[in-house]
Amino acid sequence: MSARTRQRFLELGTTVTYGARQHVFRQGEESHHVLVVLDGLVKVFVDTEFGRPVLLGLRGRGDLLGEMAMLEHRRRSADVVTCTPARVKLIGNAQLTTFFDRRPDAWAAMAGSLSQRLSGANVRRAEFVACPAPVRVGRVLAEIARAYGVRTPDGWDLDVGLTQTEIASLAGVALATFEKALHRLHRSGLVHRKSRRIVVDDLAGLSRFGVADRANPYQYGIRDEDVAQS
Repeated sequence: MSARTRQRFLELGTTVTYGARQHVFRQGEESHHVLVVLDGLVKVFVDTEFGRPVLLGLRGRGDLLGEMAMLEHRRRSADVVTCTPARVKLIGNAQLTTFFDRRPDAWAAMAGSLSQRLSGANVRRAEFVACPAPVRVGRVLAEIARAYGVRTPDGWDLDVGLTQTEIASLAGVALATFEKALHRLHRSGLVHRKSRRIVVDDLAGLSRFGVADRANPYQYGIRDEDVAQS
């Protein structure tokens, strides 16, 4: 969208501040507004019929959430919880729809965002079927580091307010499988643990680890039975 439309968009709604680990949206509740993340990080997850929550993704500054429920006139399909303290903009559905109707470039921007999210979901679904578990873990850790990691003298600190169980869920693996893959990454000099957090020592190397290719120097033994599957 144009700079002018973006400025008008940010003038909509009400700015609200949340602490860490606070619910912003709840799965199944009525949809009355959307939110835009201004600062901080939130996680999106669903409760499944088997009683096991599944983490769908992370959203940060500039991301819009709740628009699908608004467009389809249905209840929330997922929970949104803050990972860190966050500042968000809450915009009523009716106000946002009126704004979009008057500014076609805003509609186009939202459609582009939804398309990117769908493409990302398709890629992740293909990875679940085609990629060994350690590759998926490596890719998820590299994605988090690039998007939200904090550069420190020790490496890229993944201080994003996620548990290892949640990161494992994002990679589509069981916690035990995630821990085995993490141990492998540690032995390869790619990551280490620090105060219950994960620090990426070598982001370039971790990115190479996440490439399922015979030329990958880290792929030797990747199909060990204890780590190959989720």
